[in-house]
Amino acid sequence: MKMLIVDDSPEVVEILSTILKLSGHGVDEACDGIEAVRRLRENWYDIVITDAKMPGMGGVEVCNFLKAEFPGVYIIGISGSSSALKELKDAGAHICFSKPFHLDELEEAVENRVRSLLPGSDDVRSYTRDKEASSASV
Repeated sequence: MKMLIVDDSPEVVEILSTILKLSGHGVDEACDGIEAVRRLRENWYDIVITDAKMPGMGGVEVCNFLKAEFPGVYIIGISGSSSALKELKDAGAHICFSKPFHLDELEEAVENRVRSLLPGSDDVRSYTRDKEASSASV
């Protein structure tokens, strides 16, 4: 799977990128929605993980762009704000996680998406998760 991580927090990007690369996925990074759009125009991604609130262009606008231009891309939204999570979901995010979230839940969402693309499998259902933080969270 090829993924794009979009977040204005370098620490979040580094943690997510490292975890997903260790799981064998190709990962690119963007620090905001404007850079994400540029990368999306240059590359194909199976999954985009986007923060909601970023300077310049936020995750809602990224979701709107993806739905209009690349409707097959699976979108994972992340935010520390419940209202922003709702906005991401309304804009088309397939699944959302409240910061801080458990890294294993994100990995599970990615793996569910991978499995859903295998021949003979059903598409992954959309839902929102909101869990308390643990030591292995972002």
